[in-house]
Formats: sequence, C-alpha cells, structure tokens
Amino acid sequence: MFKKFRDRITAATQEATTRAVQDFQQEAARFQEEAARQGHHIVPQVPTTAMAAQAFQTMQADPGMAAFLALPAEEQMRQQREANAYGQELRRLHETGLPATAVIRTLDPTGTLVVGQQQYTSVVDVTPADGAPYQATITHLVPAMAYSQYTPGTRHLARIDPADPAKVAVFELIA
Repeated sequence: MFKKFRDRITAATQEATTRAVQDFQQEAARFQEEAARQGHHIVPQVPTTAMAAQAFQTMQADPGMAAFLALPAEEQMRQQREANAYGQELRRLHETGLPATAVIRTLDPTGTLVVGQQQYTSVVDVTPADGAPYQATITHLVPAMAYSQYTPGTRHLARIDPADPAKVAVFELIA
C-alpha cells in the first residue's frame, strides 16, 4: 500500500516537473523574442539549485526584488521594458550629453518600483562645464544598496541633453 502511494507521488512529481520545464521553455522563448526585438541576445536557462539558492538570498536581502519576482510575467516584462528604456536613455546621455556636475537637493520616492528598484524624483542643482548653474527636476531609479550615494547634498558627475537642458542624467558620486 505504501509503495503504491509512493509511486503515485513520484509520478505526480515527475509530471509537475515536466509541466514546469515546458512552461519555463515557453516563457523563455517569449522573453528571448522580446529581448531580440530590443536588440539583445539573451538565452534563458533552466534554473539550477545553485541559481535558486542565490535568488533566495537576493530576495531575503532585497524585498523590492522579491516583490518584482512575485509579479505576473506580463508585468515583469513591462517593467523590464521600462528599465531598459531608462538604461538606454542614461547611455545616450552619457555618450552624447554635455558634461556637468549635479548636486542632489531632494530625493522623494514616487511610490513606484521598477524591477525592484525604487523610483525617485529629485531636484538637482546643475552646473554645466561651460555655462550658468540652474535647477532641474529628474526622475531616476536608485538601487536600495546605493541609496546613501544619492541623499540630498551629494555631488555627482552628470550629463545634460544638448537639445533639452531639463534632461539631466546623474552618474558617479564625486567625493
């Protein structure tokens, strides 16, 4: 009787594992297609035990990431697209923007998490390398682990969009 029960549990476990792998493969294919549309080559892999252990540690250390991973796949993809667009804009400004420094005056959470990272609105004092200082309001993502680097009063290297000086990207902290 116990052997029959054990065999049924084993069969059910194998069926569930097979379904989970199939579901993963379908989601991975969708993710890979979306990434390719955005110009990225990403090959998702079935998680290993070590990867699962690392993810668990990350979730314990970062509740925002845990909340992100608990979201439905469609919302995760939407947030990934938003984070990618933000990153592409930072890269564009870093490569083509005019050099400046920025001092953060305010750091106000918007209440929005993007891929587990808090989004903030900040008023910054911008000093272009070759112009008069001015204030701008920016919206940016600040990882929890880097929060102290963005507190009011901190000074950063920055880049200004030459076509729109209100677009300012804040980069590394100046000690």
